Amino acid sequence: MRFRISLVALLFALLMSSGLALSQAANDPLVGSWNIKSDVPFVSVMIFNAGGTTAEFDSSGTNSSASPGESISLGRWRKNANGSYFLKEENYVYDSTGALSLVAVTTATLTLGATSNTFTGAGLTNFYLCSVSTCPGPFFAGPFSFNMTGRRF
Repeated sequence: MRFRISLVALLFALLMSSGLALSQAANDPLVGSWNIKSDVPFVSVMIFNAGGTTAEFDSSGTNSSASPGESISLGRWRKNANGSYFLKEENYVYDSTGALSLVAVTTATLTLGATSNTFTGAGLTNFYLCSVSTCPGPFFAGPFSFNMTGRRF
């Protein structure tokens, strides 16, 4: 009898954990890799992961040396009740000597196109002072608004 109860409890736990994984947007149409264009002079590639996290790399297009804002941005996303998406990311910014100086905190709302292969969005970025010992630190500048579009690749 104890074996049967243990087996039922184990099966129930397995079923519940697989249901929890599905609720983390494993089949959400936003999941995947996207080319991003915005009214900010950067070219970006963004990945929306099934677990609700993001990774982004952007470039100002210069090849001679990295610009101060070029770093991997990491963040999170979630689907809103109205079908749009909320995004929040952090991007570390370095000064001309290569020292960490700011963190850019960006939020955006995205709306998928009819075929789920494009999206449009609007967002805000605030900058905070940042050092290895204190990040984010005090507010520095912002908010700066932007518009963006994404195309799945």
